[in-house]
Amino acid sequence: MVVDFETMMYKNVVWHTYEIHFSQFELAMEDFNVKLVKANLTVAGPLFYALHNIPFDEKMLIDIYIPVEQSDIPKDSDLFFQSYFYIDEMLMTRVRDNFEVKTEKAYDELFQYAIRNDYQINSPIFHILRGDDEGEWVELKVRVYKENM
Repeated sequence: MVVDFETMMYKNVVWHTYEIHFSQFELAMEDFNVKLVKANLTVAGPLFYALHNIPFDEKMLIDIYIPVEQSDIPKDSDLFFQSYFYIDEMLMTRVRDNFEVKTEKAYDELFQYAIRNDYQINSPIFHILRGDDEGEWVELKVRVYKENM
């Protein structure tokens, strides 16, 4: 199921960009965590990442983000910082379990929904990692707009 009119809104967000082979994704996540610890930052929200390309050639360009409690970061950190992160007019769907297989299907669901509703996509695909006592899931979001006719 695809939901319209979703928003992403966070305060005090740090991020880092990675250009990696898809098999190195876990290493990028570990590296990002090391950067957070080294900068002595306190997590204040969900980890999310922007996938800038569909990795047909197995290469990924991703920005990994996380909101933190601090309103600035050490100057020697190689993380980037922004006070506010806000994107509206997004489509969203969720993936539970068997993420590798179901994520590909969810991409198709988002793209087909956009086509059926005459939307143009104008953002990378955002993956927001979520979880609670009942399990883990990923929210997939993409910003869309309609061209004036």
